[in-house]
Amino acid sequence: MALKDSNVMVRIPEELLPLLNDLVHGKSVDENVRISLAISFFVGKTISLAKASEIAGLSLNDFIYILNTRNIPWSEYTESDFLQDSVAIRELVRESGD
Repeated sequence: MALKDSNVMVRIPEELLPLLNDLVHGKSVDENVRISLAISFFVGKTISLAKASEIAGLSLNDFIYILNTRNIPWSEYTESDFLQDSVAIRELVRESGD
């Protein structure tokens, strides 16, 4: 489902504009704000990765690239995931040794 745009006026102090433009390299201030909000919502776990890329107006790959350039992890690999992988690897090794 495509997002519907709304026009909202937000006042941004002039001294913040260079910081915003350095943070995100969009084509406009509007695009930079949208990408920054998407990153913030994603990092705060308010929205999913896919929804964040949609809000940012970017493909999933492009959004992940932006996250990577800022050293923001885009996936979680939990201890539970590690334990499940360890069991699966042991089973695969055992099966291949038979």
